[in-house]
Amino acid sequence: MKTTFTKKVKDEVSKHIKKNYQVDLSKASYDKLEVKKDLRLKFLECGMIYDPNNAHHLEFRFKSLKAANITLQELSIYGIPGKISINDDRKVAVVYVGDTSNVMALMKLLGCQDTLKTYKRVYEYKKRAKETNRQVNFEAANIKRSADAALEQVNLIEKLLKKKKIETIDVDLRTVIRARMKYKRISMSELAEKINISKSAINHRFIRIRKLLGE
Repeated sequence: MKTTFTKKVKDEVSKHIKKNYQVDLSKASYDKLEVKKDLRLKFLECGMIYDPNNAHHLEFRFKSLKAANITLQELSIYGIPGKISINDDRKVAVVYVGDTSNVMALMKLLGCQDTLKTYKRVYEYKKRAKETNRQVNFEAANIKRSADAALEQVNLIEKLLKKKKIETIDVDLRTVIRARMKYKRISMSELAEKINISKSAINHRFIRIRKLLGE
């Protein structure tokens, strides 16, 4: 997957450059356009970008640490941070550009506007999907908490009614007991609406029920 996406980027980058070109960063002054061209050449020669459906990551692989350090310097000229990792087994120095915003900034610099649009669409879709999933999980957790609380209240009432007849219980407690036993699955907020009192009032009455049970 990363190879396919890399090929698309390289095909687009190749339209913007002429080969057999290098920039000399040792000179006292430099032309940012020359640096841009050099980065494009390097990406064609040894660059790779992962498919955004799987990861947000771009890298250059060099056979020398010097070339990696020069590339890191070139990226910094455009405010794009990178990191170097040495792979001793393959004898390569890898310049990593992570973080979605940095990867997209570099893609823009390389000149692959069309592929960048695709990258952005995938990123935005994944971002929305992640937010939706987080919201669903949050709501599911709230539903579970409400269900657990309702079940606990029903259990408390059943224990109490085994010890006392409902007619002997305080009228305020009787109201909430009858409501909860009638609506065993609804949340405390919904139960509060049913008997026209606040949620905190219901909570306080169940505290009183616990006290009656010695809990």
